[in-house]
Amino acid sequence: MAPPLGQAAYCASKAGLHGLTRAVAVDGGPDGVRCNGVAPGWIDTDLNANFDAALPKQARGRLDTIHPLGRTGRVEEVAAMVAWIASDEAAFVTGQIFVGDGGRTAKLSLP
Repeated sequence: MAPPLGQAAYCASKAGLHGLTRAVAVDGGPDGVRCNGVAPGWIDTDLNANFDAALPKQARGRLDTIHPLGRTGRVEEVAAMVAWIASDEAAFVTGQIFVGDGGRTAKLSLP
């Protein structure tokens, strides 16, 4: 995650959820409980559309440029990831955070 300026509380809460996910996976594992998290990136929702519309004119519509895939995500893509994580196909997966952000985090980590 790349911490946004002025968002210390948001970052702390995200870090807490990551730790909680791993702890529940460890504690619940012996009882067959799996715990995973999903960290979606910029997803096409009404909230995000309103945010984009409120940006200064010169900044609107530039969200695609921050993602290596050249677009923002779709709700259906996040739902498909969650469906797989919850399925029997992922029965051996626990304690993980799945990031679906169109490669934005990878791009931010480059020098």
